[in-house]
Amino acid sequence: MTVTVASPLRDELFRNGYVVVPDVIDPTTVIKPVLEEYARVLDELAADLAAQGQISSTYAHLPFEARLIQIAKESGSTHTQHFDVTLPQNNIRADTPIHLGDAVFKLLTCPSVLDIVEQILGPEISVNPVQHVRLKLPAHALGDDPDPMMGKSPWHQDGAVVLEEADETEILTVWIPLGEANEENGCMRVIPTDRSAELANHCPSPVKGAHIPDAQVDQAAGVTLPMSAGSILLLHTRTVHDSLPNRTADRLRVSLDLRYQPTGQPSGREQFPSFVVRSETYPERVTTEPTDWRNGWLEARSRLAQDEVPTFNRWDPNSPLCA
Repeated sequence: MTVTVASPLRDELFRNGYVVVPDVIDPTTVIKPVLEEYARVLDELAADLAAQGQISSTYAHLPFEARLIQIAKESGSTHTQHFDVTLPQNNIRADTPIHLGDAVFKLLTCPSVLDIVEQILGPEISVNPVQHVRLKLPAHALGDDPDPMMGKSPWHQDGAVVLEEADETEILTVWIPLGEANEENGCMRVIPTDRSAELANHCPSPVKGAHIPDAQVDQAAGVTLPMSAGSILLLHTRTVHDSLPNRTADRLRVSLDLRYQPTGQPSGREQFPSFVVRSETYPERVTTEPTDWRNGWLEARSRLAQDEVPTFNRWDPNSPLCA
């Protein structure tokens, strides 16, 4: 199914591979509640880790950033899954952590974000289930847990993390910094990429995820994109991009990468739930309550904990490219 949309924003995105749109999201009413939710997640995590003897204190006196850094260093883990808004690709249990808070749902369905998305995808919009929060820790805090969700992201295309069935789906990545993202704390970097570009061969890795080896990328063409909270970055599925490392001593770079697609097209991860967020044709199908969104993920977790989780990776680790 081909989506026919005409807009200058879509033309720019498909030509260059990226568009930064400033001042889309209200930092006070939309972003701040998300950060407050993550502070509560950390409260619960710290209490559990202290009770298990993995940390010597809950560090409740520390602000969120310093507290997460200290807990990660002392426990030897970044505890990514406790904050994430999706399930992992393997080892799903009935109690696998996932964060499904009301404030995240409000951001997913933010009208000002969907107004931009509609200029790219048209009025029939669903949330694609491949989405993540990234609390990028300083490099010194990662220790022996080289988590790509918390560390430097390697060069890749977002189309590489879904299966072939979604190669023609117009999946749009909306990358949202929840605070300042700059060269010091690890902002995004893109290589201008036309939408007609091929999907490059990627190498799967438990450390880096699916990535393009550095030698296969024209890194000199990279464009560094510092951004402020409230702005969004649009990427199409063929855009080659990575992120810089967090070189600060005591700051996080907090962001969400959300993905949207035209309703009815394959998501590339059908075992995870998609949901309709905007529809001119069938407005009654729009998910408006966070409880419905939350239940979809909890039902998927329960099902996948009982069944064999299918592979979500199409790439061959034995490819000569990956040697």
